[in-house]
Amino acid sequence: MEISAISVPARLGMFDLFGALQGFGYRDGDILVVSSKFVAMSEGRVVKLDTVRPSAKAKKLARKFKMDAKLAEMVLQEADLIVGGIPGFALAIRRGMMAPNAGIDKSNVPAGHVILYPKNPFASAEKLRRRFQDKGIKLGIVFADSRLMPTRRGTTGIAIACAGFEPVEDDRGKKDLFGNTLRVTFRAVADSLATVGVALMGESAESTPAAVVRGFQVTWTERRLSWRDMAVSAKRDIYFRGTRLL
Repeated sequence: MEISAISVPARLGMFDLFGALQGFGYRDGDILVVSSKFVAMSEGRVVKLDTVRPSAKAKKLARKFKMDAKLAEMVLQEADLIVGGIPGFALAIRRGMMAPNAGIDKSNVPAGHVILYPKNPFASAEKLRRRFQDKGIKLGIVFADSRLMPTRRGTTGIAIACAGFEPVEDDRGKKDLFGNTLRVTFRAVADSLATVGVALMGESAESTPAAVVRGFQVTWTERRLSWRDMAVSAKRDIYFRGTRLL
């Protein structure tokens, strides 16, 4: 397997994502991993907090978790469910994915601004895939963000969307090295590729918003994917169930 970085100057305004990612020698079967922030920037999903007017509900959330009320308002607008929090962060679920502050981030944007997740990341990933396909190149697409793992220090990667390949492989019924039948094992293929991409792209001033993974075997598909292909409900999640948060 090979992995290569794609460096692109930082930009804030809306721009053509496909055009910005040209210039690399793509091959059929490559997986293009793109920073979700870069995708969000291309969609103009950067918000100046001074333009936000917090509601009464946002002010209540801000008091509860010692947050900026304007940020709390943005979290309420982006989250499907808020399940808890700590000072400075509301822990939210958005489209089947848990994220502090519903994925809203203050890094890699000017002071006083925040960046949101792409509006409809699976649709955007599919659109990007088809742009390459129209040029005769068969790619898989992953939009990746960094995440914290429970009890672990530091960030790894998570796929907020993908297109062109099955994001999860069901290994149930297969045998392990000792002949035992796997009964619960699913492989999070898209998340694994996101982690590879995030490790290369970095988190600060690298100006590397994309990476290409070559030689990784996936199950290709033309079907339209959604977050439901990658998520389980909170009531089935082992962390939630184990800690009795629900």
